[in-house]
Amino acid sequence: MTLTRREDSLKIRAGILKPLGWGRNAKILVLTEPLWSIPMSWIFFYRPIFLKEAVGLSEVEIGLLSTIPTFSSIVLPLAGGYLADKFGRKRILMLFDTISWIPSLILWILTRNLWYALAAYILENLSCLIYSVWECLLVEDTIPERRSGVYGYVSLIYNIGALSTPIAGYIIGAFNVDLGLRILFAAALISITLMVTIRQIYLQETKLGYKIMNERSITGFRGYLLSLSIIRKNRVIIALLFCSIVASFYNSIIIYLSLFLISKNGLGLTRELASLMPLAISFSALILNFFVVPKLMKRDSYSKALILSHLFGIIGLAVLIYSPRGNLFSIFLSGILLGIYQVSAFSISRTFLTNEIEIIDPKARAKILSVIITFSSLVSLPIPSLAGYLFMLNPRFPFLLASVMVTLGLVAISLSLLHGRSETSAIITIPS
Repeated sequence: MTLTRREDSLKIRAGILKPLGWGRNAKILVLTEPLWSIPMSWIFFYRPIFLKEAVGLSEVEIGLLSTIPTFSSIVLPLAGGYLADKFGRKRILMLFDTISWIPSLILWILTRNLWYALAAYILENLSCLIYSVWECLLVEDTIPERRSGVYGYVSLIYNIGALSTPIAGYIIGAFNVDLGLRILFAAALISITLMVTIRQIYLQETKLGYKIMNERSITGFRGYLLSLSIIRKNRVIIALLFCSIVASFYNSIIIYLSLFLISKNGLGLTRELASLMPLAISFSALILNFFVVPKLMKRDSYSKALILSHLFGIIGLAVLIYSPRGNLFSIFLSGILLGIYQVSAFSISRTFLTNEIEIIDPKARAKILSVIITFSSLVSLPIPSLAGYLFMLNPRFPFLLASVMVTLGLVAISLSLLHGRSETSAIITIPS
């Protein structure tokens, strides 16, 4: 039988990833991830500057807008876990991926004041509903030993996008902040529309997703109660929950990084030189995600990698805080160390978490992930506004707070490793 060109092309691309032992959905999600991660990594880095200089918002107003993602991720992931179990992972992912990113990017192109930005943030953060759904599609048809590679390559692709941030810096330098960001918003709109189209054609509902929809064994409020019981009785999941809270703190504070780099009271770099920081972060993260993360396959290796990466994160934040004004070497060194931490905050900790859930009961995955995302966001809800206030007092203060939180994350993982070596995971079977 003769294959069509499109089928032939898909087979060739899927064949590239076949030796990795990934499921179909993992291949499609990873292959299309650059269409989101590259343009959005540029936008996330430069958007605070756009809001300050082009829209005219203060640091506190930027912080208040930045609480919207945190607030959204308190409520919406719980709804996402419920809807995914009831209606299917693919259906919910495609619905909310479409209605969150495409209309919000149109609004960002048009944004001239606080109210446009507020509406764009609200629409964009409907995507919080599908955080856990996306992860379920990413890992459910892939064997646990290969999931670190899946997460590693997703993170690697995001870091490739961040490595190309100087391109965005050049566009902004050539067209100014106002027009330059609007060009980036338009490019992201085209790219994400293509991504959504490809995923709608090629993604499939997972086998576990079909099983849960048919059995209805963990849908509804009872499923959340059982998920909370699983979290409470598993020491490792509790430690990973705390690490998720720390990562949420870190991400809420790191939105001020671009402002800190260009601020006269901060490090005093030009907008073009400021793009070297994400370049450095991505450089180290890229190497780790390519060469190290896919080789991590056991519980002990995850624990040790998390401890080391948190330690490097603390050192990286210290170097950033005490960097002399305009010193590119210390800024680049800080970026390399923070890149190591950011690998752990996503690739390693998420692999560790999904595999722990696999040991207990994989049918609880969507709801456990939803609960963890919700709780992390709830605890860190006031952080963006607090960081904005601290930034006004001293641009280094928010990063000092971040270093304290990463230190607490290091303590949590270390204690879990110390007390959990001889423990087996508490297993709770959810009746089918």
